[in-house]
Amino acid sequence: MDKKTISAFILIGLVLIGWLYWTSSQQQKLQQQKIADTTGKNTVIQDTNLNKQETQKIPADTITIKQDTTKTDSLKADVSAYASEFGNQFYNKSIKYQTEVNSVTKKNIIIENDVAIMEFTNFGGTLEKYTTKKFNTWDGHPVQLVDWKRGKELHLIFTSKDGKLVNTRDMVFSSGYSEWQKVNLSQDSSFILTYILNVDSAGTQQIKITYSFFKNSYEFDAQYELINSGLFIADAKYQLVWGSSLNLTEFRSTDEASFEQAYAYMGEELADLDAEDFNQEYKADYNGNTDYVATRNKYFGIFLIPLSRKGDGAYLTGYKIPLKDEGLRKEYSIALKMDIKNDKVNSDKFIILLTPIDYNILKSYDRELQLVNRFPLDFIVRPIAQWFIIPFFTFLHNFIPNYGVVIIIFALVLKILLNPLTKKQMDSMKRLGELSPKMTAIREKYKDDPVKMNEQIMKMYKEEKINPMGGCIPMLLQLPILYALFAVFSSTIELRQQPFILWITDLAAPDVIFNLPFKIPLFGIDQVSGLATLMGITMFIQQKMTVTDPKQKALVFIMPIMLTLLFFSFPAGLNLYYFTFNLLSIIQQWYETKLKNKKNDASNNKQGEVKNVSFTEVKNKYSKKKK
Repeated sequence: MDKKTISAFILIGLVLIGWLYWTSSQQQKLQQQKIADTTGKNTVIQDTNLNKQETQKIPADTITIKQDTTKTDSLKADVSAYASEFGNQFYNKSIKYQTEVNSVTKKNIIIENDVAIMEFTNFGGTLEKYTTKKFNTWDGHPVQLVDWKRGKELHLIFTSKDGKLVNTRDMVFSSGYSEWQKVNLSQDSSFILTYILNVDSAGTQQIKITYSFFKNSYEFDAQYELINSGLFIADAKYQLVWGSSLNLTEFRSTDEASFEQAYAYMGEELADLDAEDFNQEYKADYNGNTDYVATRNKYFGIFLIPLSRKGDGAYLTGYKIPLKDEGLRKEYSIALKMDIKNDKVNSDKFIILLTPIDYNILKSYDRELQLVNRFPLDFIVRPIAQWFIIPFFTFLHNFIPNYGVVIIIFALVLKILLNPLTKKQMDSMKRLGELSPKMTAIREKYKDDPVKMNEQIMKMYKEEKINPMGGCIPMLLQLPILYALFAVFSSTIELRQQPFILWITDLAAPDVIFNLPFKIPLFGIDQVSGLATLMGITMFIQQKMTVTDPKQKALVFIMPIMLTLLFFSFPAGLNLYYFTFNLLSIIQQWYETKLKNKKNDASNNKQGEVKNVSFTEVKNKYSKKKK
């Protein structure tokens, strides 16, 4: 390894340590915010995006607006006022009125298909729970994506004729099913569920919701019919809203929160909203043809997709919340803006998709849903991940059920493909090593004249026909692949909770073998990963075999230790790949060194034989002449 490469690694390490130290200090400051404030702010996210006056303040096509939280108190007052006023036309239809005056009964219905169990309620005429059948949380419970404690995430909002904001989640709908009726789609291919809200006593003004369910699908369809809406909706428009983020499912909320965002796909471009800072409310208001809106966590997402026609805009809100034990999450609400085209009977149909972030599932809708699965350096990483790594994994997994074995085979294949680059890198390092005595002599001779010293070194490179960056270029060419691997192992649901062997029970999470009673400074880690430790050992061996300069011996220890500590928090699948790749590199280096030594020994023996024969012949000739 040449000194330029070593310097680059050391510089990367210093930058990394500095960044970790800075982010650690910033995180400690942010966690000092009172978590108690979160409760009040949670109330705001449910309704600030529904407030008509607040919406009108946001100019069209605004990308992101940060709002000062000093307005929180006034927003709370607005929410409190709204909680007791549903609009004169709708007050007697509200849950509050119906439960207090008429003692109306809450009726729930459970619909189960091959992949999910869904629970709907007449309170709001909407989804209350959505439990997946194929996925569990980190602690072994079935993944339930809807925040049922608040509940009724899917709803309509509009302004009534008397100027009040109406939210259908606050209304009692009628339906023909019995209380706690259960529907199993294992035999039937589909099921229809209908809710009706009569706005007037005669039933000539209605909001009718029809849900369609399918046997083997994460989606359900929702059709909203507004009958004679011109008599109860003021401005001929409404919004279809999903009110908050999906439930967290993983052990580390900080890791999962890094994937939480809200999206709107418009004009063949994906706009996103990321609540990056605490104590800031983020908003984005868009006008124009909208293909879908969505929000996601690390492994699951919710998509609102207009089916009968495109939406007329999108409205996204979000903010960042501190949790106990230094955790955090991000709360988002998403809304499709829809214009009412017919005030007599306006009917719009939507796909409501609560799904794992699975590339094949998202791609099958042919609506660019897969774009929400973004990667670092997306324009470079996505083609590699999407067209090489993920298809390779999927293909092999059809024959090999253990993803750990698939990762090992992938490392072997990649090692073979990168062998020309690796060999070129090793040859470059070898040639630079052979020039080390000359370089030392030049530096000693011109130690008082750095400019002259650099000129002589470059002259030497030119005479020897060596590119000093020859060892770096192959390494740089590998970086996009390494970035893509990191992205895939960090966020691909196919690897989630997939076991390998022994203690490795989840390739998408760190393989912790024991926890420390303290946190390692700068890195903030209190756990030890088995595979990361093995990776560090192989890296140490590789460095030991490569670095021969006594002045560079510190590098043998610094890099493996630093990267091992960093990789303690990385997914087991990524560490398994690096461990396997390093092990293959060690075997390759050992084999080539052994082969080289054999060639050198054979060459030395041949030269020795030639020298002995020549000496004997000369001696015999000399003896004959003497006689």
